[in-house]
Amino acid sequence: MNRCIIPSLLLASLLLPFAEAQEELEFCTFPYSCPIAGRINPQVGEQGSTTKITLIGGRLQEIEEFFFYRPGIKVVDHRPLDVIPSDMRGDDRKMPKGTAVELTLEIADDCPLGEHFMRLRTKEALSEMVSFWVSPFPCVPEKDWAHDSADKGNGTFVRAQPVELGTTVYGYHPSYSTMDHDFYAVEMEKGENLTVEVWSACLGFDFHDGITDCAITIYDPDQEKIAYVDDTSLRDMDPIVGLKAEKSGTYYVNIHQNMDFEGALRHYAAHFSNEKRPMITYPLGGPAGSELELTLIDADGSESKARHALPKEPGAFDKSVIDFFAAPTAIPNRLQVAKFENVLEDGKEHFQPEEAQVYQGELPIAFNGRILHEGKTDWFRFSARKGERYRVRTYAATLGSSLDARLMIRPAAGTESRIDIKADDSRWIDHDWQGADKTSILKDRMDPITIFEPDADGDYLLGIEDSQRLFGPDYVYRVEIEPVVNRAFIYFPKDYRESPHKRDRLVVHRGNTVEHTLAIISGLGNNYRGGMEIYAEGLPKGVTFECPPLKPGQTLTQATLTATADAEPWSDLIELKLRPTEEGADFRGSFVHNVPSTSRRGGYNVVHNLTRRCAAAVVEEAPLRISVKQPDIALAKSAVLDLEVEIERSQGYEGGVSVYAAWRPPNVVTPPPLIIPPGETKAVYQLKANHNVTPGRYPVTLTAHEEKGGNRGWGTGFHYVASPPIDLEISDPYLNLTFDRTAIERQTETKLVASIDTIKPLPGEATATLIRLPTGIELVKPVTIRPGDKMVSFPIRATKDALTGQYQQIACQIKIREGDQEIVQESGNGVLRIDEERSR
Repeated sequence: MNRCIIPSLLLASLLLPFAEAQEELEFCTFPYSCPIAGRINPQVGEQGSTTKITLIGGRLQEIEEFFFYRPGIKVVDHRPLDVIPSDMRGDDRKMPKGTAVELTLEIADDCPLGEHFMRLRTKEALSEMVSFWVSPFPCVPEKDWAHDSADKGNGTFVRAQPVELGTTVYGYHPSYSTMDHDFYAVEMEKGENLTVEVWSACLGFDFHDGITDCAITIYDPDQEKIAYVDDTSLRDMDPIVGLKAEKSGTYYVNIHQNMDFEGALRHYAAHFSNEKRPMITYPLGGPAGSELELTLIDADGSESKARHALPKEPGAFDKSVIDFFAAPTAIPNRLQVAKFENVLEDGKEHFQPEEAQVYQGELPIAFNGRILHEGKTDWFRFSARKGERYRVRTYAATLGSSLDARLMIRPAAGTESRIDIKADDSRWIDHDWQGADKTSILKDRMDPITIFEPDADGDYLLGIEDSQRLFGPDYVYRVEIEPVVNRAFIYFPKDYRESPHKRDRLVVHRGNTVEHTLAIISGLGNNYRGGMEIYAEGLPKGVTFECPPLKPGQTLTQATLTATADAEPWSDLIELKLRPTEEGADFRGSFVHNVPSTSRRGGYNVVHNLTRRCAAAVVEEAPLRISVKQPDIALAKSAVLDLEVEIERSQGYEGGVSVYAAWRPPNVVTPPPLIIPPGETKAVYQLKANHNVTPGRYPVTLTAHEEKGGNRGWGTGFHYVASPPIDLEISDPYLNLTFDRTAIERQTETKLVASIDTIKPLPGEATATLIRLPTGIELVKPVTIRPGDKMVSFPIRATKDALTGQYQQIACQIKIREGDQEIVQESGNGVLRIDEERSR
């Protein structure tokens, strides 16, 4: 077993002042934020090795468990660190307690290469998602990793660090550097291959403006520049370069930033090998269970052949895309696996619709080809029947092609159809994910995806081209036409009131409840309009998940997770699933989680952590419990209802408590967070129903956490607990008032009259007043409304200060006593004209 021990790199000298400025309970090392798991260094380890890494974050003195999203990695030991190296000068920097730990990882021999998401559980919380990467090669550090100087660093040919082929180097470009250059020296024999692959932007290292844009420049033994690569179609902003040595000697590889973001620490893992690797394959996929014959296309346009056995069954959603390693390299090519056959272009010119390549079989099918001529369009002809619905999905940039595809579908000659589809680019939901389309920079979304619904039986034409008229051997495409499957997805919606610590995971304290708002988004082409149910699989004993059924059209709901007092502390991944309530419906759904891990200024996200599994945990008891008394009466339309809230403190906590409703029924208004001061345990939380609320029964819960003591940006340090749900009934109002139009002169009195429509019988007398009266108009006295009344008159007077004009939205506020609860209802929309007083 190879051992990979690499020094930890951190922005310690920059961050230490912030750490020391925090209160002792904060354990915060990052400016403006305090994540539990902030950064990992190094972020890479060798397959089949034992590796030590440093984790930087907060509250790390109470770690109890780690888990990874994929098999193959175990944390076998961890210990606290008091000092870590500075990234700017290389000297030691002291770290506050609980902000740095050393983890010992065991990476299995068969551990999948690439990215592995990880979380850790402390006694009281579950951490953020961070990523660790597995390389096929032994890992070595960049030796001189501080700022380069005349006698230090590897920023010149003379000081280049020697590297053997078959090695991964973990290096970085320091914060506040100006175009730091890292030179590596590789000994090559004439005719030998040199491949350098870089992981950098994909590492997702920093939560705030940590973007990195690496480039590779290669020099020959004469120090002449022979290659330069910045971005690649396969890896976006991460470069890959391959060449053959034309002479023997020392070749120099310079890894540097193409665009320099001075303020942020940027790091990379560079893989050096003598393997020749393809940049793209043709075709980009095939039918499940087949042995696919592939053309491997290198960066220089040269081609070779290979065969690859595809899985017997394609995975669900994005799991239908598999990794394909043509050689022992770090970065794979990717292939799409389908349940249907391929059609490959036949090598003839099909650049005009009337010259389209004809496919005479049945759908579904996948058309495969390459754009090899400037500005040309490849056309295919196929048959379809009226009433069928198809999802047409392009695979190009998603799988590493240079093609920026544009897709067209139209009827062939003789087919009486109005179909005219033009598609260019796509949204997150078209790829069965949820995300912010306007701020996500992602090559996958260059691939058009659309719905095709033939309106007539007959032949149709599918055309595909590059939107910029470009072409080349690596401009490969695959277009799949398959029946639409109704689908919808569960996700955690953004809420400015709640921190990421509460928002992107389910964490419940033993003997307590936690709530979480869930949102539903329909997939592309979904036409299922019935109700749905959300359920959870994989929870441990003593933990229950509850979520009310979703009504047709409902897109937001609230779920609760409850743990018994004897539930064991636990953390893992669970499945949140969606099923239709209508029997026999053709429908499927899953949970989707999209977390930007690196962002540019302005909120533009370039790296995303994507998963379809939900992280959940049971942690130790919280020092809080909250309960809400079940109300005896309903909340009526245009009325308010007081909820009686009670807080129970324990474990020595005596501070204030913040209470709020993270979710409420549509058109029910809640107040700002309610603060229950120290020493008090009871309070009233008021709900108000608008006039357009839908009557019915709704489970409602309130969330509570400490008023102080945590970090409000990230939410760490707070204990989030929720009340067991109450059954809130929303009903029609007791009365509906309709005001007569009325006029009044200044310095006179009159009556504002309203007719009463009784929706629900009054339980007794009610007191009514007027609200939203204009300036200078006074209600002489409140009036009483009795059961059965048909009219009510409000005596009003206009003072000399009343302003002339017409005023609207005058309403009546009605106070109704039902049992021990006073119900306050609003009704009416009166119009009052104020005139000048007449001379007398």
